[in-house]
Amino acid sequence: MAEIIIKKNKIDVSEWYLKNFEILEQHNNGSIPDFIKTIKKISLQKLIDIGFPTQKVEDWKYTNIIQIIEKNFKPSNLTEYWKNSEIIEKSKRAIESDQIISNLSSLQLVFIDGHFIEQLSNAQKSQNLELLPLQKALKEKTEIIQNHFNKYAQIENGFNALNNLFFSDGILLNVKDNTIEDEPIVVIFIQSGEEEQIINPRNLIVVGNNSKARVIETFISLKNIPNFTNTITEIFISENSFLEHFKFQNESLSSYHIGKIQTQLEKNSNFTSHNFTFGGLITRNDINIVLDGEGAESHFYGLYFVKDKQHVDNHTLVDHAKPHCLSNEFYKGILAENSRGVFNGKIIVRKGAQKTNAYQSNKNLLLSGNAKIDTKPQLEIFADDVRCTHGATVGQIDEDSLFYLRSRGIDEKNARSLLVNAFANEVLYNMTFEPLRNKVSDFVIEQMNQILQKLDK
Repeated sequence: MAEIIIKKNKIDVSEWYLKNFEILEQHNNGSIPDFIKTIKKISLQKLIDIGFPTQKVEDWKYTNIIQIIEKNFKPSNLTEYWKNSEIIEKSKRAIESDQIISNLSSLQLVFIDGHFIEQLSNAQKSQNLELLPLQKALKEKTEIIQNHFNKYAQIENGFNALNNLFFSDGILLNVKDNTIEDEPIVVIFIQSGEEEQIINPRNLIVVGNNSKARVIETFISLKNIPNFTNTITEIFISENSFLEHFKFQNESLSSYHIGKIQTQLEKNSNFTSHNFTFGGLITRNDINIVLDGEGAESHFYGLYFVKDKQHVDNHTLVDHAKPHCLSNEFYKGILAENSRGVFNGKIIVRKGAQKTNAYQSNKNLLLSGNAKIDTKPQLEIFADDVRCTHGATVGQIDEDSLFYLRSRGIDEKNARSLLVNAFANEVLYNMTFEPLRNKVSDFVIEQMNQILQKLDK
């Protein structure tokens, strides 16, 4: 266990990571670009200065991360399990059998413990689309990386600093001007589970003018042992362009996951986020966006279905920096057994961002008397000609609806499953990619049936 020093607003546990960062620097042997070295130097000092957040920090009030940082997770940069042919074969079988991601696309990049696996991937470089591993892009596409990498995601806590220090690999997706890519781009991050590791994926997505693309990020595990995924995805969307982004967190119930998505929107651009949490012991999702051009739109949809002793914390931030923008946010939670959920949705309307329309809703369904949700919508408005609404609800399965279904010959188990699926489908309905929507709907039904089977025993 790491030595833990708790101060008022931070937990200082830097010694373990400092030691491993020194080892990693020797391992890299000066092979990284100078601008990345500068980022790492700044991030190292930031990690020392700010440490990790305690529950006295408002944004972390309901999430205790002590059990994450007290473990000496080995940086996956310093392990080589990903080279093992047996693990690669297990990963292949896991992808093929995965209920959600199997057979979705021919454009697929796979990473094991944060390392790119070429034999399981199908990267693409064409005149209009560049899709390649980030480590390769650092050598071949230095200019675009330098222009966008670490430009949008700020270091808000020690976990962000850790990603800057230890990021192993991820993707660069560069969608060039006037490109319409209909086939989804699937990015799969796999925990091998061979050792308790910290895995730091890093992704950069740049969408040019008048373009459209769809990206699916998914996180899965091969074994049910503690691993820690600490990921950042930065997204820049140019004028008149559209990106639909999906994130599926379905890692083992012993794992930890902290993820950040940071998006920058230009004039008349559109970003739609679908965020799904099904796995993980402790999960924290930070999804932030800056609407930095007039006419920009953002749509955030989220579904978390957790059970056992899972804890999921969704924090969203929509920053209306320019006038005539629209944001819409709709998150739903299904919580069973002894699980706990947190939702904090913050909307900022900057001075001068007139004619803003911002809508936010969080609805939660508790399937157990022991499940708990803390939900907190926030509005900070500094303009006077705006339309902003927010709301949150917490409830249980409606007994009248349940009685109605049972009176028509449906047994209680199937009736409850149907009602939960109907609750989830209100979020799933917003997925424009029908094959994926159908897969997720089937997955939700299966999860509900598993919970009902446990109750029957």
